[in-house]
Amino acid sequence: MSIKKIINITLFFAAAALLSAQTARIKIATIAPARSSWDIEENAMAQEWAKITGGAVTLQFMSATAMGGEGGVVQKLNSVRPGQRAPIGGAVFTSLGVNELVPEANILTMSVPGLFRDQKEVSMALEEFSSEMQKPILDRGYVVLGWFSVGWAYFFTKNEARTPEALKKQRLCVGSLTAPALTNAFKAAGYTTMDVPADKLLQSLKTPGGVEGLYTLPMYAYAAQYCKSVPYILDVPLCPVMAAFLISKDVWDEIPEKYKPAMIEAVKNAEKKFIVSQEKDNTEYLSRCRDSGATLVSLDSSERKAFQDSFIADSKKMYEAKEPVVNKALYDKISAFVKKSRGE
Repeated sequence: MSIKKIINITLFFAAAALLSAQTARIKIATIAPARSSWDIEENAMAQEWAKITGGAVTLQFMSATAMGGEGGVVQKLNSVRPGQRAPIGGAVFTSLGVNELVPEANILTMSVPGLFRDQKEVSMALEEFSSEMQKPILDRGYVVLGWFSVGWAYFFTKNEARTPEALKKQRLCVGSLTAPALTNAFKAAGYTTMDVPADKLLQSLKTPGGVEGLYTLPMYAYAAQYCKSVPYILDVPLCPVMAAFLISKDVWDEIPEKYKPAMIEAVKNAEKKFIVSQEKDNTEYLSRCRDSGATLVSLDSSERKAFQDSFIADSKKMYEAKEPVVNKALYDKISAFVKKSRGE
């Protein structure tokens, strides 16, 4: 081989290596259902990042379900040896996933039943307290690029429940085996709970003596066909279902600073679109559940107040539980902030 050819080959591989070093493909595990509005917004954000960076940074969203759900993703992130990198660069987690990865963040405090009345209150609280929740996450090596409210959870039950007492008598799956602390919190508040693996939940709902209810997004209740087995939907939005977009600090630090302001702005724009889409999704999927035979249990003002009062009383029992997932100090601050915004 001639000297000229050797030089050309060397230059080729050097250029390829340089191009590779300048291009980052970041794999992100996500719990967004395929082809949902959530999934669509994530892919739009990925395209925006590629546009902002001229293709230097690309996001590849991967199904968390294929990795064993949020618990499996947490294991992948935590199983890395010192000096090694995880096979994924980050994740889009619900509150349960964030809590499993970094319980010190106290994110489940945002999901206490009855704490918020609408999305406006959630957004204001996130703006006020997000830095407090983000610090423990950063200390664990992850940067929070965005918080997303992906909908409101409702109780779906096998038997109609018009009072808190009737609801608490039914066997409810509230946390599954991946979030025992959440189950314990509901149990401390007087709920009858039953732990069932996620892949066995539908079977349990159909089995005598099995689960008689759960709380979830209408989108999930319809997609998984839970609404056919637990056809009564309590028309009291329980709590916002939060999601966080986390990325490894090591990965984030490698991205050129000049791109980051626009990339973060793209995430903020996605957050706003998420709020609009989740409100439409909740309405649409509640309607689809009803079309599938489910009944929306509408309450009068006194019945609704009974649930709201019960949720507030139950919150105290949740943060006083043996293994609380609700941080009392943070709950008190958020509650006071929300009440002040209401003029109470």
